Amino acid sequence: MGNQMLQYMFALSVRDRAGELEIFGQDIPFWNIKAPVPADFSSSPLILRGHQYIDATQVAHWIRAGKIRDCELHGLGFQMSNYGHHERYAAVFNAETVDATGYGPEYVVFNVRGAEILDRKHRDYGPVPLSFIDQVIETTGAKPVFMGQLGDDFYSRKLRERYAGSIFQQSRGALIDFEVLRRSHQIAVAVSTFSWVAAWLSKAQVIHVPLCGILNPQQRPDIDLLPENDERYRFYDCIPHRWTASAEDIEYLWAPRQHRQLDAAHIRQLKTAARRKTAVARMWRSLRTSARVGLGFR
Repeated sequence: MGNQMLQYMFALSVRDRAGELEIFGQDIPFWNIKAPVPADFSSSPLILRGHQYIDATQVAHWIRAGKIRDCELHGLGFQMSNYGHHERYAAVFNAETVDATGYGPEYVVFNVRGAEILDRKHRDYGPVPLSFIDQVIETTGAKPVFMGQLGDDFYSRKLRERYAGSIFQQSRGALIDFEVLRRSHQIAVAVSTFSWVAAWLSKAQVIHVPLCGILNPQQRPDIDLLPENDERYRFYDCIPHRWTASAEDIEYLWAPRQHRQLDAAHIRQLKTAARRKTAVARMWRSLRTSARVGLGFR
């Protein structure tokens, strides 16, 4: 759901920058967003690959210049530069009819990503360390709420043991969980695009982000999901760590540590370093795509 929403926002951003443009092929049932591919769609569109390296501004430029007519999005493009202001998408993902209530400012809602990622699903997706949770609770003085993928697993059991007396809200389905996050005043995101999008689209007063996994530019320099100029955000430095679900990894989750809060200047420094690390890959992807545009996609 989170990945689909981010891809659709990418497409909308291209249209915002290019002008007249039809978007179809999307199917996001949670938001009743669906448009079939028309029969006359090109049999050889420009395929937008490159995972995170596709650039909405560049695609829009090619469209305005008349160099491409049809393109097909295969990548993800998780870059803040590929999206407009978060309020631009409020009406796109409209859930006014969803029966969900957020938590007030006296609470901090921790979205829990568990289930399949507790295994070796992805090395850059893993549960957040409890030291981050401890620090958010201590610094805010807010009452913790844990909501999401809570089950009978080692992580959920540890949360219930360590934070006994807190509110534990079982998942009520993706859309309701999304809206509870989106409507809450204070949110702590999990390493999850679902969690990230819900927080970013929210009107929360404070959003706490652990720089873990895909959210850490030192670990994934090809991804930028850190809105450093958004005053709602509080960023917490974390050691780059690849999740393999080993015994050592699990012990890492419980280890006490302090997380330095990073301001906008620190985040910009991390992003600059990340872009330097990926400069060659970005240039290569751009040149390959530009060459295909020049050759008529052959």
